[in-house]
Amino acid sequence: MDVKKLAVDFFNKTWEYIERPQRNDAETLAMIDAAFQSKYNWMKVGTKLHIVRADWLISRAFTEAHLYVPGLLYAKDCLEMTLREGFKDFDLFFAYESFVRIYHLQKDDEKRDKLLQKAKEAIHTIEKEEDKDYCQKELNKILSMERME
Repeated sequence: MDVKKLAVDFFNKTWEYIERPQRNDAETLAMIDAAFQSKYNWMKVGTKLHIVRADWLISRAFTEAHLYVPGLLYAKDCLEMTLREGFKDFDLFFAYESFVRIYHLQKDDEKRDKLLQKAKEAIHTIEKEEDKDYCQKELNKILSMERME
């Protein structure tokens, strides 16, 4: 069995669920399960960078499910390891992006704005101009999202 392929396949499966405009409860649970399966397999064959990205994916899956407390726990783990390992570029940006997304959806503008500033600063560590543009567009999407009632 190719464990790396499993990790990638579960990552991609998680994204399939994330990108659906609507999910039922079973699909939401499958999305979260797939994110955990991706991390489980990356822990067997991946690097610290794979683990950081897996934690980000788990945070995103919980956020998509409107389960913000566990989303924040995995976002925190992702950011702490990103900073500890000195990861930059996309990984630094997305470590902050996860907090911006959650705090925006929770209507916690003070925390959101603090992390939004960090995310914008992280964009400057990205080498390619088109990647910088992509990250800025992601922030713009988040800021235009509907928020909790």
